[in-house]
Amino acid sequence: MTDLEKALSHISDNIKKYRESDPNDGNGLVEILQQISSTLFYLEKERAKYHEDFQRRINEGVLSGESVARSENKAHLEVPEMYLLRRVMDSAYKVGDAIRTQISWIKSGLINSV
Repeated sequence: MTDLEKALSHISDNIKKYRESDPNDGNGLVEILQQISSTLFYLEKERAKYHEDFQRRINEGVLSGESVARSENKAHLEVPEMYLLRRVMDSAYKVGDAIRTQISWIKSGLINSV
C-alpha cells in the first residue's frame, strides 16, 4: 500500500469513526478533527505533485498538436489521482466543517448551561 493509499484509508477510517461517534463527545470529535486535518495537509502536498504531472501532460499534448480538451481528457486518464484527490479531499473538508460546527454546538451548550 502506497503512502497515498494509506492517507486516503486514514481519512476514510476517521470519517467512519465520526459517523459512529457519540454526538456529545467533544474530546473524541477534537481527536477525529485533528486526524482529518493533519491528513488533509499531507494530501494537499500529494495533490500538488499530481496536479503538476496533470498540467505537464496537458501541455505536452497541446504542444504535440492536440486540442486542449483532448489533452485534458487524456491527462484525466493518465493521472486518475487528480480526480480522486479532488473529490475525497473536498468531502473531507466538508466533514471537518461539520465536526467544527458540532464542537461549537457542544461548547455553546456547556457555556449556556452554567
